[in-house]
Amino acid sequence: MNINEQVTRRLVSRQSRLFDCPIVGLYQVSVDEANVAMHEWGHQLGECHRPFHQEAFSLQLGERPLAYAISASIVNGPVGPQDGSVSYGRTEVVELARLVASERWANRVMLRLWRETCARLWPCWPVKAAVSYSHNGMHTGDLYRFDGWERWRTDAGSTGGGTWGRKRSNTEAVYGKKTLWGWRYGTQQEEGSDE
Repeated sequence: MNINEQVTRRLVSRQSRLFDCPIVGLYQVSVDEANVAMHEWGHQLGECHRPFHQEAFSLQLGERPLAYAISASIVNGPVGPQDGSVSYGRTEVVELARLVASERWANRVMLRLWRETCARLWPCWPVKAAVSYSHNGMHTGDLYRFDGWERWRTDAGSTGGGTWGRKRSNTEAVYGKKTLWGWRYGTQQEEGSDE
């Protein structure tokens, strides 16, 4: 066997190994697995434990997780832009309740994949909009703004104590005003998202 045949055989062998599993993939995982990453990777709000439906997803490079997202029903409704131009009830939206990445750049990739695939596949009801909150004291909201999301309001959030929660103290990370970001499906916003 000459050198060219050896190189060709080695390349073919390496290529078949490379494509035995996807290089990058998006997978549904348990909420418990995602919560471990929220804790270990230092998400500022920590784990997500809501008493209603949640789903978790992992963006992976080979078998190595790069990012996790947790989808959940919203706590309260209705939600919509502050100008009142549209309002969505609790059974029309899904919330990106948590997003964390082992490397900062992976947040943008995971946000887009979550919005385009995970949110649309929400099993509880047909989704008309996706929402997420950014804590005003912790984030500028650039992650959402640069992905084309609309800033619906900057005074969202509560101090807790609703029908299922407890009153929050001002020392807890979740305490304080948040910005509500929205993505409306089936609109010009969605059609122009690939600019």
